Amino acid sequence: MKFDLTIIPKSREDIILPGKSSEELAEETGLHIGDGSMNFYENKYDIRGIYSLRGHIKDDKEHYDKTIKKLYKNLYGINVSLRDMPSDGVYGFQKWSNNLVNFKHKILKLCLGKKLDIKIPEVFMKKEELLTSVIRGIFDTDGCLYLEPKNHKLYPRIDICTISKTLGYQLNFLIKKLNLSSTLQVQHRKNIKWNDLYRVTLKGEKMLNKWFDIIDPHNPKHIRKYKFYINKL
Repeated sequence: MKFDLTIIPKSREDIILPGKSSEELAEETGLHIGDGSMNFYENKYDIRGIYSLRGHIKDDKEHYDKTIKKLYKNLYGINVSLRDMPSDGVYGFQKWSNNLVNFKHKILKLCLGKKLDIKIPEVFMKKEELLTSVIRGIFDTDGCLYLEPKNHKLYPRIDICTISKTLGYQLNFLIKKLNLSSTLQVQHRKNIKWNDLYRVTLKGEKMLNKWFDIIDPHNPKHIRKYKFYINKL
């Protein structure tokens, strides 16, 4: 699908905007749904957009260095400057860019500010390869693979958690469309300042193998844990 980029105000920014949907853009959008944030902020002179993508300061560093940095260069022609942010315990980048924020908000229809109602854009649900790519990006940022001791062996469980009710139900539905078996649980948290948590779960060796075959995660921490489990069988 081609995008109408004429709706984005012209700018002198040195950034390329994708003209159509692709597997790379779908995966990067999944990364944003998990780790990204964006908004416009007013200063003394104008209103500027700022985009951030940040993961765990240790666990996700290799993924950012080997995959994400290259992805932003291929998609947008930008060399993101990755760095540790110890005060927040995260690793990633921030970039002032009206074009990037406008593209994600106006073209992909991703929300500004807190991601309470974020969802997978419809454009990535039209083809299976786009759908699996966007789910990969979400899992590589907001997903976990747990190996629980059970009956003297390890029992695998995949979890994806979100504060977006829309995304939780959407993910559970779309994962089932890929012939995977998942469940959705709503966790009402005790602290009144915390949002409810929507947890999509896949359990067991069969689902784990199908997940890695269909979704094909790119985050090294997931790949290492999967290989560890396979080697223990």
